[in-house]
Amino acid sequence: MPWRRREVLRLLVGGAIGAAAAACIQRLPSLTASPPSTRIPIRLPEPERWDIASPVPVTPTREFYEVKYSTIPRVEIETWILEIGGEVERPLRLTYPDLLAMPAVIEMRTLECISNPVGGDLIGNAVWKGVRMADLLRLAGARSTAREVVLYAADGYHTSIPVSLAEDPHSILAYMMNGEVLPLEHGFPLRALWPGRYGMKQPKWITRIELIRGEHVGYWEGQGWSKEAIIKPNSRIDAPRSGVIPAQPMEIQGIAFSGPAGIARVEVSVDDGRSWEEAELIRGPTPYVWTVWRYRWERPEEGEHVLRARVVQNDGYVQPRGRGRLLSGTFPDGTDEQHAVRVVVGR
Repeated sequence: MPWRRREVLRLLVGGAIGAAAAACIQRLPSLTASPPSTRIPIRLPEPERWDIASPVPVTPTREFYEVKYSTIPRVEIETWILEIGGEVERPLRLTYPDLLAMPAVIEMRTLECISNPVGGDLIGNAVWKGVRMADLLRLAGARSTAREVVLYAADGYHTSIPVSLAEDPHSILAYMMNGEVLPLEHGFPLRALWPGRYGMKQPKWITRIELIRGEHVGYWEGQGWSKEAIIKPNSRIDAPRSGVIPAQPMEIQGIAFSGPAGIARVEVSVDDGRSWEEAELIRGPTPYVWTVWRYRWERPEEGEHVLRARVVQNDGYVQPRGRGRLLSGTFPDGTDEQHAVRVVVGR
């Protein structure tokens, strides 16, 4: 049955969402969708300016990589509903204004496609605004019997994550990107952001969330791709590019990204891996944001050089030289192969 306003407010406060929730209580509408005959045009959020102190770059929305399972679906925001059901005490039907009225979080987050090849550009960093998945699970009364959270999208895509990941405070359902309403190509009105997982686990255009007791086989998982899709360490050399470079001091630089273990250091080689030197790191605000690295090559010697970069994780894992798998080493669980750039130092 529909949940009355006072019941929703009681659940929010009783669920210990905190002071932020209390500040938003007066704005929280009834969690029922208006019938089509009486619906009121929905006003989208105005652009916002978010001041997040971070020395690492943010990818402009127009340059952010885009990967989709099928065609971009048409979404009518006045009739769009987010359904949450399955192993819950209180099934929910949330409208877009319902989500906007809930306590919001703003986080910088890097996304990477599981098919991102060595040195590839299927990776980007943005600032996102949305609601914590944990808040929605509390509101719905997730049962202890639930093992996985299954997400269904308007384009027919589906995947699942463990309940424990959904409860992570960094797990977000986002409706804004870089200070503006989430663009349609990036998942309007709602997309998932889970820490430490590749993009295949973070669907766009979400319409339904179901908690289940068993295991769900998602679309790409059914094609043989990883069910966990945990991000592997990745270091990319952005400068210099392959080709002839002058015989003078220069900076080798790039970006690095890793999964839950986090980055301890990035090492650079100018002799195809025979020796390694530690690079300077410029970190983002959380481990879920890419790291900028740079190394000063003081005395480039004339001749051919192969530059390499590798991540050393906090757990001691070292990014390997390469394994020569299919799809540039990405199938079935992403690649951690070192990026190499061949240069010729001239006069």
